[in-house]
Amino acid sequence: MILGSFFQKVKSVLPNEVRTIIKEKSTNEYCLLDVRQPGEYEQGHIPGARLIPLGQLQSNLNKIQSDRMTIVYCRSGNRSRSGVGILNGAGLKDVYNMEGGILAYNGLVAAGPPEAGVFCFPENMTPEQLIAMAWYIEDGSQRYFDAVKNATHNQDIKDNFASLIGHKIAHKESLSLLYEKISGQTAGDNFPTSVLQMPPHKVMAGCVSVSEAVNWSKDRRISDILDFLMALEANTFDLYLKLGRQVESDRARSVFMELSEEEAHHLEQLASIFEKTL
Repeated sequence: MILGSFFQKVKSVLPNEVRTIIKEKSTNEYCLLDVRQPGEYEQGHIPGARLIPLGQLQSNLNKIQSDRMTIVYCRSGNRSRSGVGILNGAGLKDVYNMEGGILAYNGLVAAGPPEAGVFCFPENMTPEQLIAMAWYIEDGSQRYFDAVKNATHNQDIKDNFASLIGHKIAHKESLSLLYEKISGQTAGDNFPTSVLQMPPHKVMAGCVSVSEAVNWSKDRRISDILDFLMALEANTFDLYLKLGRQVESDRARSVFMELSEEEAHHLEQLASIFEKTL
């Protein structure tokens, strides 16, 4: 099995299509969902849009009507793509990401980062393979966080990212221990390649190439990078939620749900840093 085959793109609509929907449909037929931070929303939003920041989306699912078409948007389409993944994971089907976010809606063009896919659970994947996949993603995220930390001169940003890197290392250790518990084998130097085939390049959340993300990040504003990172952390949060719901092992379920809670905390941490850049 190859890791990249488990991630798929979410459904999307173009900003002009959203304008047509707003013009031609009754507000009872659709929902516009803004998953940015409150400060961004206050600076300007699409009329009629409801604000639920990405980090609060999972705990506010009851506020979203499943019988309506839901269009999710953010600043540039990164966080909203992850938001669609969370809503799909909760069972909502008629959900779309607005490509390019509110920047594109307002006629601006932004060179976005590599597109992240949403994890689709393959029924024939073993618990050991799921653990290996999660380990690969944590390792890739650690590498990207480290590259961002080394590229910035802001000491506060460095300190925050050093903390996040420490959590990624701890997550890999937890996953290695879980593999040993589940498989009865030692997670030696061959883990996880002995369990799951790795793409030819390092990847992180959403199966995004680490090298592509690092290249994209060069000379970007820290706010753009944080926007991207919030989307990735939400993607990882959604991944662990799905794994926790699907695995049969109580031990594995407990670990995956604990990791999902930690990813939710990391998302809040990144959102707090991002708010300071507005």
